[in-house]
Amino acid sequence: MTEHTYREAGVDIDLEARAVRALVGSLTYRRRGAFPMLGAVGHFAGLIDCGPYALALAVDGVGTKMLVADALLDWRTVGIDCIAMNVNDLYVMNIEPVAFVDYIATDSLSIEKMEQLGKGLNEGARLANINIVGGETATLCGLVNGLDLAGTCLGIQKKEKIITGDLIAPGDRIVGVP
Repeated sequence: MTEHTYREAGVDIDLEARAVRALVGSLTYRRRGAFPMLGAVGHFAGLIDCGPYALALAVDGVGTKMLVADALLDWRTVGIDCIAMNVNDLYVMNIEPVAFVDYIATDSLSIEKMEQLGKGLNEGARLANINIVGGETATLCGLVNGLDLAGTCLGIQKKEKIITGDLIAPGDRIVGVP
C-alpha cells in the first residue's frame, strides 16, 4: 500500500503553520471597553468576556470533502459535516453551541446543490440543537472553482466551566466518549 502525504496532495504543512503565525502575529488590536477578548487567539474557539459568561466563536469549512460530495452527487452530507465540525470545536471546550451562520462560495449556482446543502445544514442544526440565523452566498466566477462551504458557530458558557486545555499536565487521563 502506498503512503500518501499532505505534501503530495499540494499541502505544505510547514508553510501553512508559518503563514498562520504571520497572520495571527499581525492581529494585535484588542477591543477597548466592554466585551474584551478572553485569552489568546489559537484555541478551538475565540472567547469574548460577557461578565459571568463567555461567548465563543468557532469557524470551520468542509474543505476537500466537497470533492467527495461532487463525486457522489450528494451534498447533504457536507451540510451536516460543516455544522458538526463547528459545534465539535465548541464541545471540546465545554461550550454550548447556540447559533450558526454559513458561507457558500461558488463559481456558479445550482438549485439542486443549494437545496441539498440546505437540507444537510438543517439536519446538522437539528442534530446539534442550534439555530441557523443567517449566512452568505457569493458567486465568484474566476475566483472559485466549484463550491466551498464554511460556517461560524456561536456558543455560550459560564467562564469557570470552559476547558481550554491549559491545565492539562503529564499523567492526566483524557477520556473520549463516542
